[in-house]
Amino acid sequence: MKPISRLFLSGALLLIVAACVSPTARFKVESDLAAEKVRVSGMETLFPLEAMDLYSTVHHGNFALEKGDIAAADEYYNFALGKADILDKLYLKELKRREEAASFEREMKRQAEADLERQKLKERAKAEESVREAARVKRLEAERAESRRKTEKVRQEKEAQLVPSHTVKRGETFPQIAAQPEVYGDASLWPLIYKANRDQISNPGVLWPGQVLRIPRNSDKNDINEARRFASERSLRAYP
Repeated sequence: MKPISRLFLSGALLLIVAACVSPTARFKVESDLAAEKVRVSGMETLFPLEAMDLYSTVHHGNFALEKGDIAAADEYYNFALGKADILDKLYLKELKRREEAASFEREMKRQAEADLERQKLKERAKAEESVREAARVKRLEAERAESRRKTEKVRQEKEAQLVPSHTVKRGETFPQIAAQPEVYGDASLWPLIYKANRDQISNPGVLWPGQVLRIPRNSDKNDINEARRFASERSLRAYP
């Protein structure tokens, strides 16, 4: 048994014994027990003014009892019981309010912790997405660089395959030579070859096997357009 409970029980027993020994007011024992309950509980701390008012009422009852005025004492004791009942209700209401406030605070703390955890998860997901996006961009850049490298390699290989000169074979014509992949890959550019070899060719319609023709590689856009225009206006069949 707790010390407070033992004290309360001992006081109650003493009051009961005292009441049996000598005549007393009818509500004295009850009022004394109510006052003792206030003392040993937390009521006095939470409601000091109300507790002091209760003690004062009991004291007035004791004073009247000492004077032998039992009726007045009982009236005071009865008032004290009413005040004790009100104080008890206030105490229980305050305990309930405090418990609700503590429960609300715990719930707010739980929600705050949950919100914080969700925020951490969002930030973690955002950071992971940033890492993935950076990796994706890096991968795309690497793919583009690889594509450019391959394109440049193909271009270089293609340029390396382009011949600077061509030895005429039997039956070949300028358009046939220009159409070959290692020359221009375009038959309409034959005038470029003809123009570069005018020193050894007078008639573009006549080529001799074994002739070595220079293949110009420094032609600009205007030269190419002019060659195509020339090829479209003149047919090699016009030459005997």
